[in-house]
Amino acid sequence: MSYKYYAKSNPVETIKEHTDKLLENLEILKRTYGSKIVQAIDMPEERFWQLMEIICKYHDVGKVYSGFQNAIRKNIGEQLIQTKFNNDQIKHEQISPMFVPYKEYELTKTERKLVYQSIYYHHERANTIHIDRELLNEIIKEDIEPNISQIENELQIKVPELKTTYLGMVEGQARITEFDDIYKDYCIMKGLLHRLDHCSSDWISVEDETKEEISEFVEKFMNKQDFKPNNLQQFAKLNQDKNVIVIGSTGMGKTEGALLWSNKDKTFFTLPLRISINAIYDRIRETIGYNHVGLLHSTAVDYLEEKNEENEFEKIDQARNLYKKITTCTIDQIFPFVFKYRGYEKIYATLSYSKVVIDEIQAYSPEIVAVILKGLQMINNLNGKFMVMTATLPRIYKEKLDEMGIKFEYNEFIKNTIRHKIQLVDNEIEQNIEEIKENAKNKKILIIVNTINKAIEMYKKLKDADVGNVNLLHSRFIQNDRNEKENKIKEFSKNRNETGVWITTQLVEASLDIDFDMLYTEMSTLDSLFQRLGRCYRSREYCGDMPNVKIYIKNTSGVGYIYDREIYEKSIDLLKPYNEKILEEKIKIELVDKLYSKEMLQGMEFYKKFKAAFTILDNIIDYDTSKKDAQHILRNIDNIDVIPKIIYDKNLDIFDKYEKEQDKKKKYEFKRKLDKLFISINNKNKWKLSNFITECPYVKGKYIIDTKYDKEIGLLLEMDEGYSIGSREL
Repeated sequence: MSYKYYAKSNPVETIKEHTDKLLENLEILKRTYGSKIVQAIDMPEERFWQLMEIICKYHDVGKVYSGFQNAIRKNIGEQLIQTKFNNDQIKHEQISPMFVPYKEYELTKTERKLVYQSIYYHHERANTIHIDRELLNEIIKEDIEPNISQIENELQIKVPELKTTYLGMVEGQARITEFDDIYKDYCIMKGLLHRLDHCSSDWISVEDETKEEISEFVEKFMNKQDFKPNNLQQFAKLNQDKNVIVIGSTGMGKTEGALLWSNKDKTFFTLPLRISINAIYDRIRETIGYNHVGLLHSTAVDYLEEKNEENEFEKIDQARNLYKKITTCTIDQIFPFVFKYRGYEKIYATLSYSKVVIDEIQAYSPEIVAVILKGLQMINNLNGKFMVMTATLPRIYKEKLDEMGIKFEYNEFIKNTIRHKIQLVDNEIEQNIEEIKENAKNKKILIIVNTINKAIEMYKKLKDADVGNVNLLHSRFIQNDRNEKENKIKEFSKNRNETGVWITTQLVEASLDIDFDMLYTEMSTLDSLFQRLGRCYRSREYCGDMPNVKIYIKNTSGVGYIYDREIYEKSIDLLKPYNEKILEEKIKIELVDKLYSKEMLQGMEFYKKFKAAFTILDNIIDYDTSKKDAQHILRNIDNIDVIPKIIYDKNLDIFDKYEKEQDKKKKYEFKRKLDKLFISINNKNKWKLSNFITECPYVKGKYIIDTKYDKEIGLLLEMDEGYSIGSREL
């Protein structure tokens, strides 16, 4: 009996149609980045592409198995094939390798291993079914051999004599790991198959074939503004084919420098915070005018929707499939590959022919930096390139890259602009309310504190003191309100005629383009503190006699759990000689360098965590985790999502519609609306506030919190209507 061999049910697609799409995408990949891809391959270029074609042609042939075909037929309402086999007995990718006619292609034993394993593991499953060879022989004899002629005709392939001997080259100890000579080749082949398969399944081209180069757009933009490339930007352009580490003062145009370094290559631009990533995306797309840029983070689709960008779902699908020439993203989107989770080769292979920009590396915890540096080592091993750019760089990070044997070009570009005169105040920040009130009448005042509770407390005190135009921004707002506030602070900064006060947390430290006249801040570690200073007199010369930055060092919030206490105390000691003085840009860099030297850190908890993280990373067991788990580790969070009861009550109708909706697309739309109403808080608070938290009956794993919330103060982690939270550290 003749029938179609299906690959997918939604949309309905035959194996031949799906395979042809993969082969089309393989040609696109070859045209766009083929010459870069083969640089990391240890075989002749022509042979590599031939093996990739074989892998694509045969990766899904196992789907001809009647058990799989019946699973599809049931979904699309077609008559089932009469068979005693079912899809739970064996998976299609486990059968597919035996269809490869290795004799006809004259595959060596090594090539067979590469091809077989790329196909066999192109669906990484947490619980792979162990193959019963007796069952497999039965399937070959009764289910496949009688249909070989039809399989060959419909799929337009050659099928060899079918044997189970291929299993000895894929299972158990045969699995390729980093200790095998062919590990690099395997990572690239398997990773590219993942890319090709996922893009083809989503009917997306694997790569943007644009000939437009970001570096040309940057140069045109700079010419229009009558900007000449500065030393940093010239350095970046001269080293486009090398790894680069560059230190540059705030306002040196590091973003433009990174894009000039990117040149015509596929590039991933990373930053610590979503708000910063959104700003870089807007800068590339709207200010510089380059359209071949994608946005990739957990709430990217919502941001694109709010900007009224067309086809936002298509753009997100493209970004998730790594399609764009430039992808702006948070590190948890690409660096999980370091944990070698099941299927990690998809990203790893893509990075072999790409460039990665790491902006503001000092903003991450020591454990996360260890992950980044390990990732840069792995990228370097596959001939990918990286650029680390920052205003301050802890010395131990540079030394670690040296220790790893990674070659890079290093340079520092420090402005002579006088921007900050600092004052260390041996008092609590709330003791200066009257001074802040007076200065807010004719200046833009920025207050940065270390905890959300402290920020809310300051807001209350300033309101009680009748300070005009006081605003509050932190991460404990529902997404809709937070987005509104983020836009408002940027507009406030741009409008030079508006005065008032913004109170915030370290949320504004990394790459948020705002410029205030005066900064009042709690002390933090030097790297964090100097980022804060970058939001005051961002690129202006300060000519005043009085300090424009006041740093409060008494009873500082967040020390010991947000900031390492030992490093915090060393930071104060290093800063004291500059009290009541101009703090030059070169001094900031020297102080951070000294603070994070091995000599200074020896025996400290920070350094122990950094070294311990590398011990773990150097001993990771391949395929021992999932991508979701890897991302969770990389985000370094243990948070829960809560919705304020007042918000929950107002939106019960959406929850109800979400629960009842059967259509997948409409249900997803409701879920997106609901996600914007939740706030992420530390899991410790779940137990501290157990009397106020209940499970959300509509969304598994999320909670309702019955404490105060409004658009001005955000979520209070207590019931007090007067929001008198004092020094409680919740």
